[in-house]
Amino acid sequence: MTELPRNDLGSHDWAARASEALARAEKLPAGSMRSEAIRKAEQRGFAADMRKWLIPKKPNGAPKVTG
Repeated sequence: MTELPRNDLGSHDWAARASEALARAEKLPAGSMRSEAIRKAEQRGFAADMRKWLIPKKPNGAPKVTG
């Protein structure tokens, strides 16, 4: 997975990135690094869910860009 620049965070699929992060985390060997990676992936999933509710959309379905 490629890292996006900070100014491009609004234009990607947050849920897909959370899912990818969880899949990578689950492949790690058992231990504290795996637990932390899974926790962070779950946080990304929660953020993706919150983003759907909090970010208004344009009438055509594209996210509203502010700033």
